Amino acid sequence: MTGTVGFFWPIVASGEFSEDPERGFINRVDSGRFEIRTLNENPSSVTLSPSDRVRPYAIASLFPEGSAVILNISRHGGTSNIGGRRASAYNYAARTAISRFPIELLNDGKGVDVRILELRAHFPGISQWAGLRVSKIERERKPDGRLGAAVLRLESPEEVVADLGSLSLTIGGHWEVDNDDDRASIYSPVSIGVKARRARDVSELLKVLLRVQDLVNVAHDMFMQVDGGIAVMGVDPEPLEYPRFWNDSLMERPDNRATGRGKSGIPLFSLADLNGASGISRWVRLYDEFPSAFEAVATPYRVGGMTWHSYLRETAVGIERLVAASKRKGRPEWTKETPPTYALARRVGAPFMTFVGDEKKWATLFWAVYNGGKHQASYDPDPRDLSTLALSGNLLLTAYMLHRCGVSKVALNRLFQERVSYQLRERVRALVKNPPASLQPKTSY
Repeated sequence: MTGTVGFFWPIVASGEFSEDPERGFINRVDSGRFEIRTLNENPSSVTLSPSDRVRPYAIASLFPEGSAVILNISRHGGTSNIGGRRASAYNYAARTAISRFPIELLNDGKGVDVRILELRAHFPGISQWAGLRVSKIERERKPDGRLGAAVLRLESPEEVVADLGSLSLTIGGHWEVDNDDDRASIYSPVSIGVKARRARDVSELLKVLLRVQDLVNVAHDMFMQVDGGIAVMGVDPEPLEYPRFWNDSLMERPDNRATGRGKSGIPLFSLADLNGASGISRWVRLYDEFPSAFEAVATPYRVGGMTWHSYLRETAVGIERLVAASKRKGRPEWTKETPPTYALARRVGAPFMTFVGDEKKWATLFWAVYNGGKHQASYDPDPRDLSTLALSGNLLLTAYMLHRCGVSKVALNRLFQERVSYQLRERVRALVKNPPASLQPKTSY
């Protein structure tokens, strides 16, 4: 899929395409997206601007190495040259590709169908979070204690399934073995998939996987990169060989800085804390109910270069809109407290109160700093103090959403007391007890 020539058939949303392919080249750029450049060999279209063409819904591709379906076309354009020494060309950029698929199956005579039945993403490094073991090694020792043999057993655990309306979420294991003489390799990641009852646009399934990845990122306090996946196309529901898929948002690690929570390597919470896949299902559903809150928690793992000012601001906006949305939905008692940070701290309760020492002072200080940064151009507190408040506020928002998804107060207390670093607990308590003058805005808002 990277750096090869091929034939390309742009397909519009109605399923129509030209039987004459465009000849060109595909490449994957640093951002993870695919860029395609083809020759415009149609003399009658050279006088037209390439940007006036309808953006393709998909592109079917055929290479010397195989075939692929290109989806999520994010940009199209090109150049028109009449005469001279330059050829006219079309340019496309795309975010998703499905390879190893026989593209001749796409056309049933009524149009091309590129809808998807299932996507499964492979997540390495989350076995502890998922509580799933795909591989197990049994060692046998000789009488003198030296290792005599080792037996490796690979077995896919029973899938955990949760309902998402017309979609279903599955969590299980995936394994592959490559036995190359004396260098055998084992690949056994956790597999998280989305299945549809009827084939649908790939973006609908990708949206669910991206939200699940957001949850996994939050649990591990870092971007957890997907390094593979398989797809099932609607036109071939029982393939002999599963096609592979690529998506830049799932699989391309962003340039990012650590958030500084400094955990010991244990996830903040586990799949068991969420009561299994049903908790993930609630996370996915609540995303539409409180988008600003979820984005404040999830976006820092996908966007690099965020300052502590912006991190605190996005967290404050997420809290403010979450409390306002909750008030509109008939939960007036706890939402009456002001500022919104205090309302949410009271709602999360003892786990967060113990974490910060005095939830009222913490909430007032956080809100004053948020408004100071918003209204005072000269306000420039110590970045370390900003980071302490920003991280503690984001943890509060995270804890509330996890509680809504099924995490108990006992598990939240364990999160704040055992899995959030000791240094952050001490820093936030000291800051609340004795905030420095430089942290206090000139005016309280």
